[in-house]
Amino acid sequence: DIEALFQTKLLTGEQHRFRHYNVTDINLVTTSLTRFLENLREKPSRTLYICHITRDDLILGFMSEYQRRIANGEGFESTLVVCGRKEKYEMVPEIKDMVLGLDGAPVMIVEKSTHEAMSMIHRYTPKF
Repeated sequence: DIEALFQTKLLTGEQHRFRHYNVTDINLVTTSLTRFLENLREKPSRTLYICHITRDDLILGFMSEYQRRIANGEGFESTLVVCGRKEKYEMVPEIKDMVLGLDGAPVMIVEKSTHEAMSMIHRYTPKF
């Protein structure tokens, strides 16, 4: 549903493509890395996190928590939507290489501002 809404594909984690999230499962991340990692461990496993593309620390933290949970045999149902307006912001190439090298963690780049992305998700009604 999120791929259709934003007309883009997951960078990684394609096996999670059809996962659904409620509006109450969405979390715009504007906190420190420490607080984000606490949220990843405290909030329900199925949470859709949204952050700005300049937050390399959050992207790396998300990937690390994914790896930790998989290594411990724990479930991980969260997705990270990374936002940044086209032509203005890009993911750092080294970070993108790391994301692409981590098979399984659902990460998507959306060429919209975080505000636009949140608004679109809140207005979206899935079609079944």
